[in-house]
Amino acid sequence: MRISDIVRKDLKIILNDKKALATLIIMPIILTTILGLAFSSSFIGSSGNKSRYNIVIVKKYDANEDLKRFREIITDGTIGEKLSIKQKNMILNQVQKLDVEEVFFKQFLGSNELKKFIKYRIEDENTAFKLLKDEKVTAVVILPENFIYDLNISLYTSFRNEVNIKVLGNSKYAFSTQIISEVMNGFADMLSTIIIGKSIFIQTAMEEDVGAKVFEDIDKFIGNMIEDMGKIKANINYLRVEGKEPISSFQYYAVGMAVMFILFASGYGSKALLKEKNNVTYQRMIIAGVSRFKIVVGNFFTIFFLALLQMLIMISYSSIILKVEWGSLLLVVIISLCAIFSVASLGTMIAVMTLKAGNYKIANVFQNIIIQFMALVGGSFVPYDLLPEFIQKLNFLSINGMALKSYLKVMMGYPVDEIKGHLFSLMISGIIFLIFAIFILVLKKEEGCVDV
Repeated sequence: MRISDIVRKDLKIILNDKKALATLIIMPIILTTILGLAFSSSFIGSSGNKSRYNIVIVKKYDANEDLKRFREIITDGTIGEKLSIKQKNMILNQVQKLDVEEVFFKQFLGSNELKKFIKYRIEDENTAFKLLKDEKVTAVVILPENFIYDLNISLYTSFRNEVNIKVLGNSKYAFSTQIISEVMNGFADMLSTIIIGKSIFIQTAMEEDVGAKVFEDIDKFIGNMIEDMGKIKANINYLRVEGKEPISSFQYYAVGMAVMFILFASGYGSKALLKEKNNVTYQRMIIAGVSRFKIVVGNFFTIFFLALLQMLIMISYSSIILKVEWGSLLLVVIISLCAIFSVASLGTMIAVMTLKAGNYKIANVFQNIIIQFMALVGGSFVPYDLLPEFIQKLNFLSINGMALKSYLKVMMGYPVDEIKGHLFSLMISGIIFLIFAIFILVLKKEEGCVDV
């Protein structure tokens, strides 16, 4: 019996198994379609997702009350005790001229760059949370209590009050929420720059023994810094660096599901040898003159061609039905062959270990735990960048993770130099798995069987 005969026999058995077909072929197609639609608004590259992000601003402060409180502490409070009447008037006049609320809403969110991408509305907290829950807005931005008061204290006095702007998002819009959060961080960073500059300005003036004059010029200093802030361009632009394309939800999950479900092909292959032994098919082939090595090689190619069939179907379906752009065909073929080689090698190693153990415990752990672990840390379920840092560090343990990164880079237009490290890792891991499989195979002969 030739190796091709063994492969043909095993593939025929698997492809006649309706449960196997549902798991290996139909399930990834269904999940890709569902997840691609569900998370389309969370990916920059998704169709129709280059318009504005709708957000709600919740103002938990009272602007008039904050300004009144600030005037009181400057005029009659502990801060005001150290200031002359002229200095107090200068600060209060500057506060009146420079409305920090206007800076946030008009100069920052209303800048020509940001208003192209962000559309905001102001609502109360309950309405905002309802809109977020109903998925009518991308995120809710909460401006805290004492927002105006704390900003004025930090800007115009030697003190610094902490201001925490919260961004709450719906899990459906994870990427979009992250973008809004970065925008708010940008505003906070700009304010921090101004406040630090103010502190250095005051400290330098004190060291130069001109402290009495510092408040006479601080209004000009703050005004110039705010003016410079208005000139800062906070672009959220979908830049295509050197022609790089953003990834859509259908692209991501077409890849994510494809590389995850080829692992299940190795799971099915991992039980094949022991099943044949239990059915006495394995012993019959040995008696017929088929070597154990040839049987194991047949198992390897069975997994290889099964995974290859999965990839062909997934690429064809996603390209034709979901209009997914996979990028360079040559690079896609190379990545697929490297990933499938590694998966087939892993499945073969588990199959030999299962055969030697004489039970399905190892194969079951592989199918039910290890594959799920690889899918998680590899980014098949949740985009890699959104995973906790400690999980990201485990990414190198997943075949699907290396393959996923390679496919995504090709989709974005990166050259082969950007993926050769992942391809090398896939090939090396596959070779290591095969070496372990051969080592286990020749370690000892099976009881009751004669090797030919």
